[in-house]
Amino acid sequence: MAFKMKFSQEEMKGLEPVPAGLYDVAFIGFKPKKAKSGESINLNGMVKIVGRPEYTNRQVFVNLNTQIPGFIQDFVHSFGLEMEDQTGDDPSIPGNFDGDLGKFKEDDPTTWVYKGPLLGQTAKFELGLREYDGNMQQDIIKMLCKVPNCAERFPKVRHSKDMRKKG
Repeated sequence: MAFKMKFSQEEMKGLEPVPAGLYDVAFIGFKPKKAKSGESINLNGMVKIVGRPEYTNRQVFVNLNTQIPGFIQDFVHSFGLEMEDQTGDDPSIPGNFDGDLGKFKEDDPTTWVYKGPLLGQTAKFELGLREYDGNMQQDIIKMLCKVPNCAERFPKVRHSKDMRKKG
């Protein structure tokens, strides 16, 4: 028997962003896709808030683009891990991207599945709010580095103090 699936206006509105502040988050995975330009990849990191009962499991999406590798490094360091080959010529995200044998295509990021040590790790993010088209939206201001002695061990690393400034 056919039926219509209905929703209230309140349900359609979606969740309000969490208040600005520091939050512990756990890494769930990436949802990569090609950027609109086709020149880079948006990794679309996914984390969930932990340790705050009123917001537990609320997802936050982290805009990470391969053309801004500093933000990717900040993301990895916020979970207490270093980039693989951190001081070499080609640092990389720890772990690998793989996929189902029948679906995986190296040139199609939507088929990639991250498998690595970031999964399940926790970090601390400073979240903020901004207005967009008359609605409040979540912003990530910064991801706090958990790499022990990062500044001394990697003096060339400059973690972003405000990601909204794109650099």
